[in-house]
Amino acid sequence: MRSQFRLAIGLLAITVFVAVGTYLRLWDLHFSVGPFFLHHWLSIIGGTYLLIFVAMFGYMKRYTAVNRGKLLKVHVFGNLLAVALVSVHFAQQMGRPAEFGPDLGTGLAAYLLLMAIVASGFMMRFGLLTQQRESQRLVHVGLSLSLFIVVAIHALRNFGIL
Repeated sequence: MRSQFRLAIGLLAITVFVAVGTYLRLWDLHFSVGPFFLHHWLSIIGGTYLLIFVAMFGYMKRYTAVNRGKLLKVHVFGNLLAVALVSVHFAQQMGRPAEFGPDLGTGLAAYLLLMAIVASGFMMRFGLLTQQRESQRLVHVGLSLSLFIVVAIHALRNFGIL
């Protein structure tokens, strides 16, 4: 458990480092790869991973005989990697010059929800709030469902469908 905690903290530290570097334009991820910029692809990959594997995690832990310990590790560390990809996109967008600043609508709401989910998941997984575990789980699941809705609206709006 200690090594998992250290690994999770390390992933979060790397995410912060890469996001801050992206925000400050220490490296440029704003170049086209096919129809989108690289940072858009990173958020599409990270967001899609989250949407698919969070739903799969919920199903598998209830209805399959899979090893719950391994499943939880995949859930925690896979999601932290996906959060890192989404964070790069968010930092790229927020680091734009003021005259080209992003619309702070659904993207900001989605990212704030994502950070709240990471915080609540981190507290549950590593036992930082042991007294309120059941209410913490309710908050974590509720935030996750809210994120699904906000990300769907964000994607549909930014792909020009809504």
